[in-house]
Amino acid sequence: MLLMEKVGILTRQNETFALAMIIESRGSTPRHVGKMIVYKDGSIEGTVGGGLAEYYIIEESVKAIQKGKSKIVEYKLNKHAKDGIQMNCGGTLRVFIEVYTSRPELILVGAGHLGVAMAKLADSLEYPYCIVDDRIDYCTRERFPHATNLYIQEDIGVALLEANLNEKSYVAVFPKNQDDIVLKTALQFPCAYIGMVASKRKAITIFEKLKSEGITEEQLKRIYSPIGLDIGSETTAEIAISIMGEIIKVSKEIKSEKTAKEETRLNKGERTTIK
Repeated sequence: MLLMEKVGILTRQNETFALAMIIESRGSTPRHVGKMIVYKDGSIEGTVGGGLAEYYIIEESVKAIQKGKSKIVEYKLNKHAKDGIQMNCGGTLRVFIEVYTSRPELILVGAGHLGVAMAKLADSLEYPYCIVDDRIDYCTRERFPHATNLYIQEDIGVALLEANLNEKSYVAVFPKNQDDIVLKTALQFPCAYIGMVASKRKAITIFEKLKSEGITEEQLKRIYSPIGLDIGSETTAEIAISIMGEIIKVSKEIKSEKTAKEETRLNKGERTTIK
C-alpha cells in the first residue's frame, strides 16, 4: 500500500497522526525525498532517511500531535557545525510536519427534519456522523447518503449503544420521543458533548424523571439544554447552525485544554518516549 493511501484511510477513520515530509534537502543527506507517518505513540510507517535526524523528526512530530499544530523543522547533519546534530553527512534537511487531528464524531439521534439539516452541515464540514432512530422509514440511505452508519431499533437506547460512544462522540439529541432513554444511555459514556433539543419545561420534566431513576445532578450538568448557541434561531436550518456552532466551540475548548495540559507537562521536563 502506498503511504498516501494509508493517509487517506487514517483520515477517513478519523485518526490523529502526523505526516512528516522532506521539503528541502541540501548537500549530503540520507534521503532527498521521503515521507513518514508518525502516530501518537511515536510508532511510524515510511521513512525520511533513518538515523538520528529521523529520531528527532519523530520526537518533534509527537510534540506537534500533542499540541495539534503543524510545523517545519530543520537539521544540520554535521556534528562540527554550529547547532548541528551528531551526524557526519554534512547536509541540511528541512521537513514539514503536518498534523491531522481527529474531528468531532457526530451522533445524530433523530432522523427528522433537524437530523437532515444537521447531516447537511456535517457533510460540508467533513465531520463523520451516524444517525440513530427508531423509525425505519425515516432512517434511510436516501435521506442520509453520507452517514457512516444508520442505527435503527425500536428501543432507541439499544440503537444508541450500537454507535459505540466514546470520548470523541458529540451526541445531539432530537428524537420524536424517548429523549430520557437516549440521555440515560449517553450519560454512561465519556462523550465530549451531549445536547438535547427541548423547551425549558420539557427539559425540567425529563431531568426530574432521570433523577428519579438514579441520575445525579452532576451527570445532568453534562447535558447542554437548551441546545445550541443563543443566536435567536427559529427555522430548522438556523437551529442546526446554532447546534453545530456549539459543537465546534466545545471541541475547540477541549483541544485547548488538552494542549495546555500537555504544555504544562513538557514544561515540567517530562519527555515523550519514542518507541
